[in-house]
Amino acid sequence: MAQEPTSYGKMVNDKGQIIEFFEHPFYGDESDVIAVSHDLKLASYTTFYDTHDMTASHGEYQPSFKDGKLFIGDYEVN
Repeated sequence: MAQEPTSYGKMVNDKGQIIEFFEHPFYGDESDVIAVSHDLKLASYTTFYDTHDMTASHGEYQPSFKDGKLFIGDYEVN
């Protein structure tokens, strides 16, 4: 966060976690969107290049953090 990356916006997932999406501070939109939970002090690359699917009303690709790891829907992001 020290590099002051551009925020794409925030969402509250089904677990009540506030997830904020950021552009990579050096690689911009040529890199995966970064999901951050400030409350949990966690951040991870999402494998997505925009936020549309992750914030869609169907919730299939909704990001969440569990046990320090990022999940997109039911799948752990490596």
